[in-house]
Amino acid sequence: MEVLRDSILSLELPYRERSEIRRTVYRGGDGPRIALVSGIHGDELEGLYLCHRLASWLEQREQKSPGTLRGTIELYPALNPVGVDSLQRFVPVFDTDLNRSFPGRSDGLLPQRIAAAAMRCLAGADLVLDVHASNIFLREIPQIRINHDFASTLVPLAQRANVDVVWVHGSLTVLEATVAHSLNAIGTRCLVVEMGVGMRVSPSFTEQLLVGVLHLARDLGVLAPEVELPHRGHAPITADDNNVFYLNAAESGLFIPSVEHWREVEKGQVLGRIVSPDQGEVRCEVTSPTDGVLFTLREYPVVYEGSLMARIVSNAAGGAS
Repeated sequence: MEVLRDSILSLELPYRERSEIRRTVYRGGDGPRIALVSGIHGDELEGLYLCHRLASWLEQREQKSPGTLRGTIELYPALNPVGVDSLQRFVPVFDTDLNRSFPGRSDGLLPQRIAAAAMRCLAGADLVLDVHASNIFLREIPQIRINHDFASTLVPLAQRANVDVVWVHGSLTVLEATVAHSLNAIGTRCLVVEMGVGMRVSPSFTEQLLVGVLHLARDLGVLAPEVELPHRGHAPITADDNNVFYLNAAESGLFIPSVEHWREVEKGQVLGRIVSPDQGEVRCEVTSPTDGVLFTLREYPVVYEGSLMARIVSNAAGGAS
């Protein structure tokens, strides 16, 4: 197995430093190529740990069973390295969301140059996984989100990725300026993974997704067909714009949940309360609008009127609220 570590973009900073977008390439043969991208948002760290775990698995496996890797696996731990270093979601100084800068321009501003360099390297891969965490406010169960324009191609792959939910969005919810949409639009398959919470690492979620990535790699021929892998879990729940319910705060205050994340709930069940921080008052109870599974739950307790507190994927057909 050949290991290459290089930079896909290196730019001089104003004072005696350079910003480098680094990647690690594991190449075992002329087989298919998959890539793992993370750190587009500097406050999302779940994907960085997944890159570490995948690298560790490959290195240990090569020592025990040389020849396991038949193709290429590329790791891009941090497309926004200055954001990761400074724990800022956007590209520092430019205050720009890198995931709204694709496909980019090689002669543009820094975020556009990063996007253009990433597109140049990722185009033509057999599969790209773009791994995100949630923000600091919400915790997400491992899920894959897919633009419905590409559902026929991507859903069969997503169902084998060992996630809990496959959510097919309308076109307005998966913006065209993202790396995923830009890659899918040119025929490079890209799955968007969302899991965990911002500024944190959830090791159990990482291990779950690692199993899915390895299975996809074997299914695509990147890994040898005889390699033994841990079993995948249950089949994912399928969500779309018709069976996902959003629970938004009716009052401002502190949201105190009374249920755990990733649990089945019943219509009318109390999921938590919004309380007053300076009085003994319960401002309102939060109840489930449907029977279903709670797959998003608020992590940060302060809410304003309208703040998202939870998402439920319904067990029955019906319109989303």
